[in-house]
Amino acid sequence: MKPKNGTADKSLVILGLMTSSPRPSRAYLALTLTVFLWAIGMVIARAVHDTIPPVGLSFWRWFIAGMVLLPFLWPRLSRGAPIIRANLGLLCGLGFLAIAGGTLIIYAAHFTTAINMTLVNSSQPAITALFFWLATREKLSRRQVLGLLCAAGGVMVMISEGDWHAIGGLQFNRGDLLVVVGTCFYAIYAINVPRIPAALGVAAAPIIMLTGALMVLPFYIAETVFWAPVPLTINSLAAILGISVLASSLALVLWNAGNRAVGPNRAAIFVNLLPVFSAALAIPFLGEQLFAYHFAGAALVCAGIFLVVRK
Repeated sequence: MKPKNGTADKSLVILGLMTSSPRPSRAYLALTLTVFLWAIGMVIARAVHDTIPPVGLSFWRWFIAGMVLLPFLWPRLSRGAPIIRANLGLLCGLGFLAIAGGTLIIYAAHFTTAINMTLVNSSQPAITALFFWLATREKLSRRQVLGLLCAAGGVMVMISEGDWHAIGGLQFNRGDLLVVVGTCFYAIYAINVPRIPAALGVAAAPIIMLTGALMVLPFYIAETVFWAPVPLTINSLAAILGISVLASSLALVLWNAGNRAVGPNRAAIFVNLLPVFSAALAIPFLGEQLFAYHFAGAALVCAGIFLVVRK
């Protein structure tokens, strides 16, 4: 899919900061920053997964994220009311896909390991490419297929710590199935983002977040009644606020903008940067060590991204 120029790039607006250049390089920067923010969110979520129930965390992160963006984008939403009404079904569908996919992956963390989640989630670029082909019949070039394989190989190098026998010894369970379903939701979301009208652009983000949060609300109420409520502590509130602002509101705006500008196939490959950034953050914040396989895996991922996005 060819990168889109012109009005589509005007969606690269982050809380009033305009980056109006039509160059795809700005979109690639936005996608890279998106994945970095997701990695921050994963580190925070990993620190509180024993104290904050998964559905409660999902509901509040998206509800707060939507409310944070709403004041900044309200004038544009008001002007675009007719467009919103005409595309409400699309926006609600995107809200369901984004929030349901994220909730499933958060919930899966209670049943599977972080290594398995990273491995399964690395299939998102390939799943996105498959769904995109089914929708448009547009084939990937040989170079792009090589890039997908190269990036996936880099992810496997990092999660196996350079020992390929470790991949064969992994045990998969129902949590991994939940990650697969959540990844499929994200892939379907990605190929439908370009359908958002260019006139609406970034203003679609709070609608997607809030409608998705409302869809999760009944499950959050059930979780609170039958399992556990979200604890009202300083640590839990700080974690939810951090994930909401960084890994949800800002990240979704950046992801939508980059996806619209360069297309879902090119955007999806950047997901493979997630273990690279996660490892980089784990070293200073979790006290983990840096090894040669981190460099090898990161080099393969970056090479794969270059092959996919190269014109």
